[in-house]
Amino acid sequence: MDQYIGFDVDSKKTVACVIQPGKKDIYQTLDTDPVLLRRWLRQQGQGGRHKLHLTFEVSGMSGWLYDELVDSVDELVVSNPSKMPWIYRTAKKNDRIDARKQAVLLLMGEIPSVHMPARAVRQWRDQIQHRRKLVNLRTQVKNRIRAYLKGLGYRRLPIKENWWTQASHAWIRTVFATDFILRDLLDQLDLLHQQIKQVTLRLDERLKHHPGGALLQTIPGVGPRTAEAVLAYVDDVTRFGSGKQMSSYFGLTPKLDESGTCRRLGHISKQGPSVGRWLLVESGWRVIKVSASLRAFYEQVLHGQPSRKKIAVVAVANKLVRVMRAMLLTGECFNERLVLEQERLEAVS
Repeated sequence: MDQYIGFDVDSKKTVACVIQPGKKDIYQTLDTDPVLLRRWLRQQGQGGRHKLHLTFEVSGMSGWLYDELVDSVDELVVSNPSKMPWIYRTAKKNDRIDARKQAVLLLMGEIPSVHMPARAVRQWRDQIQHRRKLVNLRTQVKNRIRAYLKGLGYRRLPIKENWWTQASHAWIRTVFATDFILRDLLDQLDLLHQQIKQVTLRLDERLKHHPGGALLQTIPGVGPRTAEAVLAYVDDVTRFGSGKQMSSYFGLTPKLDESGTCRRLGHISKQGPSVGRWLLVESGWRVIKVSASLRAFYEQVLHGQPSRKKIAVVAVANKLVRVMRAMLLTGECFNERLVLEQERLEAVS
């Protein structure tokens, strides 16, 4: 007999709802302790007499909980709550309702599932996010230093150096030796430089051992940071049935507003990993300078209108994702001629 179980999980407690066709729903509140949850699941399975199907929503704890419980059930699905309200709407909301909603959708086969990668891949993603946050922090500190110096009347440094060389920092420390604010900001900047350098070395080492790293970097203008983000978040390229699906995963496809005969494409969805989308767009600006085929595609979307530059470069990023998917599937390096031929075929069709 199949049992469909929905968990509503928080850091302290987990509310479980068990649905079994023909029987009354069962609710139970448990501590969010993997040992207790596994023991409870074994009781529900009754020594293999029941086939257990479990689901819970994706969260900061979902990867850890997935690893702890995946061997205790016959099926484990991590759900996407942002897509769930469109399938199962209710005005009421509490832990029991949320747990039952999960179980019902699992029984119906309508759970909007989330791909759950291996622990090593999740850690790789965390490292990529960590580096991006460090870079953002460094930018904030730089902006504070420049703003502070401008407040002291220094719109530019009196020495022939840019703001962020070692000579510039030495000059600032010498001239403003008693200014503890500038000293603290420069110390923060030095620390962030070292932290970024260390995490970058670790990421470079991780990418070096991935066969797709060197492959994706054969695309002119695509560097290691973009390659690693795509590889880490795609994980298994075969889970995307088309290039459009992979572009949609990175939030690079336009939203569709369709009613009757009216069909309007809006802004891109911006769903999925923001760090991957940001890096792909940054790569888009670079590739149009060094790749003839992608430059031609950019000019085609631009259509001679400077106001469409951002639209065109996002379209290039979308195109890059499709090209990357094809390369990862075939194992072939980037080929300008094939991209141009594909553009001509799409233009004819």
